[in-house]
Amino acid sequence: MNSKNEAIILQIIKYTPPLFIITLSVIISLSLYFNSKKTYEEEKTLVEKEYIQTNKELIKNEVNNVYEYILTQQKTTEDKLKQSLKKRVHEAYDIAMNIYNENKHLDNKTVQKMIKDAIRTIRFNNGRGYFFIYSFDYECILLPIASHIEGKNFYNFKDGKGKYLTRDIISLVKKEKEGFMQWWYHKPSDMKNQFKKLGFNKHFEPFDWFIGTGEYIEDFENDIKKDVLDHIHNLKYAKNGYIFVVDYQGNYLNHIRKEIIGLNALEAKDTRTHQTVVDTIQMAKTEGSGYITYIQNRKPGSDLPVKKTSYIQGIQKWEWFIGKGFYEDDINEILEKKKDILDNRLKDNLNNLLVWSIILTIILLVISVYISRILEKSFKKYKDEIKTNLKEITKQHHILAQQSKMAAIGEMIANIAHQWRQPLSMISTAATGLKLKKDFGNLDDTEFNKSLDYINNSTQYLSKTIDDFRNFFENDQEQSQFNIKSAFEDALNIINIQMKDKDIHIIKDLDDLEFFGKKSELVQVLINILNNSKDELLKIENSDKFIFIESKKHNDEIILKIKDNAGGIKEEVLEHVFEPYFTTKHKSSGTGIGLYMVQEIITKHMDGDITMQNCQIKYNDRNYKGAETIIKLKLTY
Repeated sequence: MNSKNEAIILQIIKYTPPLFIITLSVIISLSLYFNSKKTYEEEKTLVEKEYIQTNKELIKNEVNNVYEYILTQQKTTEDKLKQSLKKRVHEAYDIAMNIYNENKHLDNKTVQKMIKDAIRTIRFNNGRGYFFIYSFDYECILLPIASHIEGKNFYNFKDGKGKYLTRDIISLVKKEKEGFMQWWYHKPSDMKNQFKKLGFNKHFEPFDWFIGTGEYIEDFENDIKKDVLDHIHNLKYAKNGYIFVVDYQGNYLNHIRKEIIGLNALEAKDTRTHQTVVDTIQMAKTEGSGYITYIQNRKPGSDLPVKKTSYIQGIQKWEWFIGKGFYEDDINEILEKKKDILDNRLKDNLNNLLVWSIILTIILLVISVYISRILEKSFKKYKDEIKTNLKEITKQHHILAQQSKMAAIGEMIANIAHQWRQPLSMISTAATGLKLKKDFGNLDDTEFNKSLDYINNSTQYLSKTIDDFRNFFENDQEQSQFNIKSAFEDALNIINIQMKDKDIHIIKDLDDLEFFGKKSELVQVLINILNNSKDELLKIENSDKFIFIESKKHNDEIILKIKDNAGGIKEEVLEHVFEPYFTTKHKSSGTGIGLYMVQEIITKHMDGDITMQNCQIKYNDRNYKGAETIIKLKLTY
């Protein structure tokens, strides 16, 4: 490592931690900022949802409370009317009885006149109520609103539904002394329509009269409605809240703004208001209740248009709808408070982060300077150790390569011996034959020339064998374009004799493919793999021995496959076959560096890939199991 690189490393060590802390501080600050912003948006959404949901529940409960109150008033309307009528008749009865008891000394006509005069002017129920008196002879004794018919007989009098009203009343009071009666009759203000009326009558025994009074249920109900509206108007809610009441004709019956009570919303010039009321009436009629969101033209207190959500409830019997709403802009105040809290929290976090970043940066700078000085000394020592280790590694690599080469030389010498044995034997035989024939004088020119040709051919074969082995051992061979098929042929020429001697058959399926590299290296690889297959095949007996070699093109790769039918490799051994010094042979048969060097040549010298696996082989209708070596080389053009 040169001094320039050392200086760079020391600078990195010195300044990287502070820069890292500063960068980390910036990232954390930005993260806190965006996280705070995200948290605010999430809490804003949550607050809005909670605010809307809470207020929806609140206005629903408040509307339902008023609705229950109205239902209670509706249910008790007739009871209240009955109580009122009965009380009034009893009051009139007591008046009449007091006059009678105090004036018994007078004649009946005088006493009767005194009773009629006392009761005639009594009014109640906002001036609508009065008393009437009839005799059991069906004669009208007292009718303040139509005194001209007093004295007439009402035996055949019928109500609006055709019922003989006077007869029924007299029958009731004769039997029960007093009681309620319902009938239908027109109003003085509306002579065309019939209205339901409820009356109470009591027997006045001294003169066989009945004293009674009646009230149109609708009129009394209107009084109840007015009381209900007064009750609703007096209800107090926070933030100018109020219950609005509108009838199905669009008339405002109650509102916080008194000036619009009595106005008709359907006649409003604002089409938005008109449509809102139309939709609300429709909801009240069909669904009975529900929420509706709309834009209110004027918010109380600000007179500005604002979004409002209301809960409405239909009052079908009275053809009203009641409702209460909340303004969604009220949430802004809550959100502003939440935002202030988050902003203050973010500000505090950033300030704390800044302080701690400065402190840590200073500490790390001091530590970095100290460490850089220590490392500077350590680097010098480390460089010396690296040089020593590199020398040792280089030495080991050379030893390993030399062992591989010596193993290959040993194999080659054995192959040379096999290759030369037969030609040398033939040369020796031919030379000996020539000498014997010469000695016996039997050597003719034809036989002489034939023997010399035989000796010459054998010599040429030996020369070619020497060239093959010499090419294999050339280490300084330059890279060049060569044919994959010829590399296989060169390898087979070197080991072919051994294969034939061991009765091993080579099955070839080779394509003409070009590759750029050192041919001798590939030949060395092929010889090593073929010899491994040979050694494994020699272990099997009484079986055909095959080695299958194949070269094909696939996409942009050359695929070389060498398979044998030696039964395959144990799985626990298979994953270690390319490791240095690993071998399954006896120590006297190998060093275990063959396949390691094969892998080194393929991967590092030829930029390829080599794998080994077990495979199934089908040949001549027979199935075999064996090992398969696959070499992948990048195709060159």
